Amino acid sequence: MKISICNKCKGFDHLQIIKLLEKKYNNLNFEIGCNNMCGIGRNKIVIIANDIPIIANDVNELLKKIEETIN
Repeated sequence: MKISICNKCKGFDHLQIIKLLEKKYNNLNFEIGCNNMCGIGRNKIVIIANDIPIIANDVNELLKKIEETIN
């Protein structure tokens, strides 16, 4: 699965998110850089998983939404 994550958004720590995802899932390919979702990324966690934007208020919500996307 390809995960795009911004390293400039201030709403979350991208390194923490990457570490959590690497522990939970195998075979993730991370693309780090701006996703042009700066407005949302100021207050929420924003990643793009296989070209599907996933927006969450916290890490637990993010993990739940990723699980739904995988299945």
